[in-house]
Amino acid sequence: MAELPLAGRSIAVTRPREHAGFLVDQLQALGADAPVAPLIAIEPVADDGELARLVKRGDHDWIVFTSANAVRAVGPALARVRARFAAVGPATAASLRELGLEPAFVPDRYEAGRIAHGLEPLRGVRVLLPQSEIAEPALAAELRARGATVDVVDAYRTIPREPGPQERAALRGADAILLASGSAARSLARLGDTADALVVCIGPTTAEAARESGLEVGLVAEEATAQGMIAAVVSYFGGRD
Repeated sequence: MAELPLAGRSIAVTRPREHAGFLVDQLQALGADAPVAPLIAIEPVADDGELARLVKRGDHDWIVFTSANAVRAVGPALARVRARFAAVGPATAASLRELGLEPAFVPDRYEAGRIAHGLEPLRGVRVLLPQSEIAEPALAAELRARGATVDVVDAYRTIPREPGPQERAALRGADAILLASGSAARSLARLGDTADALVVCIGPTTAEAARESGLEVGLVAEEATAQGMIAAVVSYFGGRD
């Protein structure tokens, strides 16, 4: 029987534990040890009144979701909205479908230009963009540059999380560390003791944040999804002794 492609490898998952299950299950099925060492935490905003008001107002042509966390923040209220929905990737699209809603647009890569192009024509169109309070402004700027009126609203907070001693040991001992957001990349850089682990980023935006934080990026997934990161590490480690 052939050896599993990630047998003997330790691949650290840095997502919050409640969102790490898919990655852990898939990595373990491929033979890896998959310790979870969350580097960020997701919290609701202190006052979600502005988000509720904008959703209830109901005059947006598009609501663009840049993460599953944003979908969860708006939640069941979306069933009463007439806008079309865009999701930046498969996981975000799946979160919409769990609510019985079908996204009208899902780009093949998470890049501001691709997303905006997929929503064209945007002249005179009103877009609601619920996102993390520390989200990069590039997407909103691109939408506005193409003529849209954009309401940006904080839907949730992404905060750095200090890993415990066992989690830090798992990061130090990992063959690879998976980063699914710029926030996680910045948290990892602050630790400064990840030894020689291969840094794997979910996409170019996360990779850029990692490099700006001083990390050496080893791999960037071709598809900006959890499955894309898994494919990247399998490709990298699969043929190595």
